[in-house]
Amino acid sequence: MDTSRPYVVLENKTSFVLPDKVFPPYQNIDVFVVGKKPAFYRIDSLICQELARRKMKCEIVDSLNFAAAKDKYFITYADYWTWDFKDYMHLLKVRVLDENKNVIVIGVSEGNTAGMHDAPMPQKQVPVILDLIMKGKE
Repeated sequence: MDTSRPYVVLENKTSFVLPDKVFPPYQNIDVFVVGKKPAFYRIDSLICQELARRKMKCEIVDSLNFAAAKDKYFITYADYWTWDFKDYMHLLKVRVLDENKNVIVIGVSEGNTAGMHDAPMPQKQVPVILDLIMKGKE
């Protein structure tokens, strides 16, 4: 990916909630969503902070306007939470699109695939996902 291009991050005001003790893979996780809540974290801000730390330009918007933003990358994300004595993030999925709405890369952080989780939190997972994205890997 061209790291000189600015990034536009779509603000996400909701987090997805999964049932207890369900650990689906990211490819079909949306089938298991049982609800939405107001966003637990401002992950858009975490993404922009991490990009700024890497000397990349970033802005947060509440809607994407592909036609008005040439030569930019667009980032969307979805965070999925479940409960085990406390809420924890089961999965964070980050997609990077070009100005033609083509998905360039998807970065995914899965914290629990077998019932034993390490309680991943967005602050720790965003840098990991951005490392994967910058390398162009899922």
